[in-house]
Amino acid sequence: MSAVFETLNECYSVEKNIQLHAAWLGKISGLKAEKLLRGRKKPFLYILRAGEEEQDYYVTFVLPNFAIKHQPFTLCDTEEGWSFVNGGCGGPFQNAIIDDVLHLIMHCRKEELSAFVKA
Repeated sequence: MSAVFETLNECYSVEKNIQLHAAWLGKISGLKAEKLLRGRKKPFLYILRAGEEEQDYYVTFVLPNFAIKHQPFTLCDTEEGWSFVNGGCGGPFQNAIIDDVLHLIMHCRKEELSAFVKA
Protein backbone atom coordinates (compact mmCIF):
# COMPACT_ATOMS: atom_id res chain seq x y z
CA MET A 1 0.00 0.00 0.00
CA SER A 2 2.82 2.45 0.79
CA ALA A 3 4.27 1.93 -2.71
CA VAL A 4 0.95 3.08 -4.20
CA PHE A 5 0.93 6.10 -1.87
CA GLU A 6 4.50 7.03 -2.85
CA THR A 7 3.59 6.73 -6.54
CA LEU A 8 0.59 9.02 -6.04
CA ASN A 9 2.74 11.53 -4.16
CA GLU A 10 5.28 11.52 -7.00
CA CYS A 11 2.54 12.06 -9.59
CA TYR A 12 1.14 15.02 -7.69
CA SER A 13 4.38 16.55 -6.41
CA VAL A 14 4.93 20.28 -6.72
CA GLU A 15 8.03 19.56 -8.82
CA LYS A 16 5.92 17.63 -11.32
CA ASN A 17 3.32 20.40 -11.20
CA ILE A 18 6.00 22.97 -12.13
CA GLN A 19 7.37 20.81 -14.94
CA LEU A 20 3.90 20.37 -16.43
CA HIS A 21 3.04 24.08 -16.12
CA ALA A 22 2.26 26.04 -19.31
CA ALA A 23 5.05 28.54 -18.46
CA TRP A 24 7.69 25.80 -17.92
CA LEU A 25 10.59 26.05 -20.34
CA GLY A 26 12.94 23.68 -18.53
CA LYS A 27 16.68 24.16 -18.47
CA ILE A 28 17.02 27.38 -20.43
CA SER A 29 19.46 30.14 -19.51
CA GLY A 30 18.47 33.37 -17.84
CA LEU A 31 19.64 35.20 -20.96
CA LYS A 32 17.32 33.19 -23.21
CA ALA A 33 14.39 33.66 -20.80
CA GLU A 34 15.09 37.38 -20.71
CA LYS A 35 15.18 37.58 -24.51
CA LEU A 36 11.77 35.88 -24.69
CA LEU A 37 10.26 38.46 -22.33
CA ARG A 38 12.13 41.57 -23.46
CA GLY A 39 9.85 44.18 -25.02
CA ARG A 40 6.70 42.67 -23.49
CA LYS A 41 4.56 45.35 -21.89
CA LYS A 42 2.70 43.07 -19.50
CA PRO A 43 3.85 43.27 -15.87
CA PHE A 44 4.16 39.90 -14.13
CA LEU A 45 4.27 37.92 -17.36
CA TYR A 46 6.48 35.01 -16.28
CA ILE A 47 8.50 31.96 -17.31
CA LEU A 48 9.32 29.05 -15.03
CA ARG A 49 12.71 27.43 -15.56
CA ALA A 50 15.12 25.01 -13.95
CA GLY A 51 17.81 26.13 -11.53
CA GLU A 52 21.30 24.74 -11.18
CA GLU A 53 20.49 22.06 -8.57
CA GLU A 54 17.61 19.69 -7.95
CA GLN A 55 14.64 21.52 -6.38
CA ASP A 56 16.09 24.90 -7.47
CA TYR A 57 13.98 26.94 -9.86
CA TYR A 58 13.68 30.43 -11.29
CA VAL A 59 10.70 32.50 -12.17
CA THR A 60 11.78 35.09 -14.74
CA PHE A 61 9.24 37.86 -15.11
CA VAL A 62 8.44 41.37 -16.28
CA LEU A 63 8.36 44.00 -13.53
CA PRO A 64 5.88 46.91 -13.54
CA ASN A 65 8.63 49.16 -14.99
CA PHE A 66 9.11 46.52 -17.77
CA ALA A 67 12.55 45.46 -16.50
CA ILE A 68 13.15 41.70 -16.28
CA LYS A 69 13.74 39.97 -12.94
CA HIS A 70 15.13 36.48 -12.32
CA GLN A 71 13.77 35.30 -8.96
CA PRO A 72 15.35 32.08 -7.70
CA PHE A 73 13.44 29.81 -5.34
CA THR A 74 14.13 26.46 -3.75
CA LEU A 75 11.54 23.87 -2.80
CA CYS A 76 11.82 22.01 0.49
CA ASP A 77 9.83 18.91 1.44
CA THR A 78 8.88 18.14 5.04
CA GLU A 79 6.37 15.90 6.75
CA GLU A 80 4.05 18.91 7.03
CA GLY A 81 4.13 19.60 3.28
CA TRP A 82 6.32 21.58 0.88
CA SER A 83 7.75 25.06 1.33
CA PHE A 84 9.69 27.53 -0.77
CA VAL A 85 12.69 29.66 0.13
CA ASN A 86 13.67 32.78 -1.81
CA GLY A 87 15.07 35.28 0.65
CA GLY A 88 11.94 34.72 2.68
CA CYS A 89 9.95 31.54 2.92
CA GLY A 90 6.43 30.28 2.57
CA GLY A 91 4.73 27.14 3.68
CA PRO A 92 4.37 24.44 4.55
CA PHE A 93 1.69 23.75 1.95
CA GLN A 94 -0.01 20.37 1.77
CA ASN A 95 -2.42 20.61 -1.13
CA ALA A 96 -1.16 23.72 -2.91
CA ILE A 97 0.16 23.79 -6.46
CA ILE A 98 2.66 26.32 -7.78
CA ASP A 99 -0.14 28.58 -9.11
CA ASP A 100 -1.41 28.94 -5.54
CA VAL A 101 1.85 30.43 -4.26
CA LEU A 102 3.66 31.93 -7.25
CA HIS A 103 2.40 35.43 -6.43
CA LEU A 104 4.08 35.11 -3.01
CA ILE A 105 7.39 34.25 -4.68
CA MET A 106 7.04 37.14 -7.16
CA HIS A 107 5.73 39.60 -4.50
CA CYS A 108 2.59 40.62 -6.37
CA ARG A 109 -1.15 39.97 -6.31
CA LYS A 110 -2.37 36.64 -7.67
CA GLU A 111 -4.62 38.27 -10.27
CA GLU A 112 -1.61 40.12 -11.77
CA LEU A 113 0.10 36.89 -12.92
CA SER A 114 0.21 35.87 -16.56
CA ALA A 115 2.04 32.76 -17.77
CA PHE A 116 4.25 33.10 -20.86
CA VAL A 117 3.29 30.34 -23.26
CA LYS A 118 5.82 29.66 -25.98
CA ALA A 119 4.15 29.42 -29.37
